Amino acid sequence: MSEYQKLLNERQYEAVSSQSQFVRIVAGAGSGKTRVLTYRIAYLIGELGIFPENILAFAFTNKAAGVMRERALKLVPNAENHLRLSTFHSFCARFLRSEIGILGFPSNFTIYDEDDQEKLLKNVAGELNYQKKDPIVKLAASFIGGHKTEGRYPEDVILRDDAYPEQKECLKLFHLYEARKTEQKALDFDDLLLRTIEILEDNPRVRMKWANRFSHILIDEFQDTNDVQYKLVKLFMKEGTSLYVVGDPDQTIYTWRGANQNIILNFNKDFPTAETIVLDRNYRSTQVILDTANRLISHNRMRVPKDLYTRNDGGEKIETERSFSREAEATWVIREIEKLKKSKIDFSYRQAAILYRSSYITLPFEKELEKCKIPFQMFGGTKFFQRREVKDVIAYFRLLYNPFDDISFERIINVPRRNIGETSLATLKIEARSHGLPLYGYIRDIDKYESDLKTRALVSLSQMVNLLE
Repeated sequence: MSEYQKLLNERQYEAVSSQSQFVRIVAGAGSGKTRVLTYRIAYLIGELGIFPENILAFAFTNKAAGVMRERALKLVPNAENHLRLSTFHSFCARFLRSEIGILGFPSNFTIYDEDDQEKLLKNVAGELNYQKKDPIVKLAASFIGGHKTEGRYPEDVILRDDAYPEQKECLKLFHLYEARKTEQKALDFDDLLLRTIEILEDNPRVRMKWANRFSHILIDEFQDTNDVQYKLVKLFMKEGTSLYVVGDPDQTIYTWRGANQNIILNFNKDFPTAETIVLDRNYRSTQVILDTANRLISHNRMRVPKDLYTRNDGGEKIETERSFSREAEATWVIREIEKLKKSKIDFSYRQAAILYRSSYITLPFEKELEKCKIPFQMFGGTKFFQRREVKDVIAYFRLLYNPFDDISFERIINVPRRNIGETSLATLKIEARSHGLPLYGYIRDIDKYESDLKTRALVSLSQMVNLLE
């Protein structure tokens, strides 16, 4: 028996050691899909002799990619400098740093996150004489996001003659948003995938150069893949490329963001020789929980049939409660925790967890916990790179890296406080645009131009430029 057979159950080993070119792993919740993926990578390198640099693996989030990479490198530590394991967006960002010159962009382009996109869109709305808080701004954000998720730029959008006026206005904002973003040498997250696809489709030599690098492509959370991502994967494939996907149609939750579960369901139609392996042994839950989950999910029509099982103990009965208000729900939950405290000698509040869907619904629970004097700790909150002070520091570096980045300039124009008001900023924008310059470039060379900015504003901005220079 090999070392892999000792460390994996029968189905997991079958999945890890498959010799098929196309493999679909349908991995139920808690069945060890991350374990299978990482062992598959190790198996390709250690047992089949595949070079790490010829393996391309995609995970759904940066955190998942980090976990998978860390686990894989424990099995094959010599692959550290060569293994590519990342999200679609981060891989495309690296690709574009190398290849985007084909599209006339510099390699030091800025990547705008959602906050930056919102700021730019508000600026664009202002150019079209809207207020920043007008409803059209949110409508346009949704309009743009929906079209780009489906792979369309404004020139690809054709509205019907009887389209709503709001749709026509959103399309105007879309055009101007893309124009201003291009002027600022910036891309948003959707652009990372779409511009990569554009380069690969229009440049066969570039496509073959990259396709020749990868003999094996692996994808985690395949049920949440959208059409644009799937198209991208196929562009990195050539005849002989192996595709190994892991996911579960029962766990598709991102359809609102473009995920297409038909991709995993129809995998064997796209690749008729594909092998499907179902991982149905659960290591996480009790059989009581699994029986309930199996009964519930069996009502879904679009799925690969499976019944999760476990060798864990049976488990306690599941209790349900229907509440008619958030406050009533919180009261019931806290009362149940107090019952546990009274009935179990060794019970600690640390053993209880309250899970919630969104942070905005926690207030009734916080109030009830405080009223009952139960100590608690909140998890979650603002992510590190979304914290204001961190984004401020990054904006300084982004502006140094890409002087065309007006969004970063606006972010730090009053950080620290420089007493540059809305009127001064509006004047600055008009003057810079009239000379065809980015804000930073205009201020840096302000002595060359006649400006209506007040002396105090000019002094403050000059000091900012000196600091940056």
